[in-house]
Amino acid sequence: MTADGWLDRLLVPAAHRLPSNAEYLAHLGVAAADETLIRLASNENTEPPSPRVREALERAYLDANLSPPPVPPLRHALAARHGVGVEQVLLGAGSTELIDAILRAFVRAGDEVVLPTPSWPVFRRRLEALEARIVDVPLDAGEEAYAYDVDAMLDAVTDETKILIVCSPNNPTGNAMPTNELRRCAAAGPLLLLDAAYADFDTGDDVMRLVDESERVVVTRTFSKAYCLAGLRVGYVMGNGDLLDHVDRFLVPGSSISSAALHAGLAAFEDEEYHRRQVERIRAERERLTAELRALGVRAFDSRGNFVAIEAPEGARTLADAILEHGVVVRVMGERLVRITVGRREENDGVLAAIRRARAPRPAARSPR
Repeated sequence: MTADGWLDRLLVPAAHRLPSNAEYLAHLGVAAADETLIRLASNENTEPPSPRVREALERAYLDANLSPPPVPPLRHALAARHGVGVEQVLLGAGSTELIDAILRAFVRAGDEVVLPTPSWPVFRRRLEALEARIVDVPLDAGEEAYAYDVDAMLDAVTDETKILIVCSPNNPTGNAMPTNELRRCAAAGPLLLLDAAYADFDTGDDVMRLVDESERVVVTRTFSKAYCLAGLRVGYVMGNGDLLDHVDRFLVPGSSISSAALHAGLAAFEDEEYHRRQVERIRAERERLTAELRALGVRAFDSRGNFVAIEAPEGARTLADAILEHGVVVRVMGERLVRITVGRREENDGVLAAIRRARAPRPAARSPR
């Protein structure tokens, strides 16, 4: 705090209530970089990107002195792949930036937003910063899978609701909302913000078609997962052109994505075979990891993403810390929920071994003679 309190007068009210980013990440259990650890906490793809990305980054060197074009080739490629006009696609520095811009564009202090929980923690963090009125709708936790209670979500919608948020597949629980239920949400009245960051790993219908069916739907996607580009920050949103024109006003003019990231994103997007192999590998390992966890007596939930959520009766922080002692970083996502990223086979074997050791009975202490 400054001596005369000038900083307190400068800050918006919400800033006093929000933890710093460092405090927030520490709460989630985000460990510092350590090459000796198996990192299965952040839902990154643990494989490197397509070899074409390396070639693209080498080419990007040649125009690194120039600003990116207003409508980059990647934007045209995405529009063509999805069969929409280029005005229906916006690029951002990861889908996180785009979600932030959408919320800032349409949510003011006191506005009502319906949020199924648990969900991606960033939604709540950004809404709290905007001083929105969050209406929580708990997910149903079944024996082997979580599920959206769509009836309860729609019952929570009022004339005052600005946005209905759905993350499908949901982070951290892994469940996906069927397309027919998404259509019900789209018809409810508010803007439907659909975070489809993990849709590549789902085997259900193509959710992008919802954009053609309703002007009240925006869908965000990311290159951080299936395309292995978490470090370069590339994402996009699709929706009604007029709506996205308003969102664009809350983004950095020109482009917030570096030319290197745009080159890399286009190269990764065009290598469809590499993308297909990554998705198939992760799906197969996800099912194996889930089965092996259950064989250990762990309650592991069915997942459509590149991660598996497990129940931690002893407490999520207690279990995550015990796993960390054995060299594996996982993510705390609630009091009794831990999320494990699906990595390479040997990494998944590493977390299984860590859980086995963490839950093994400790030898009784010897009594003194």
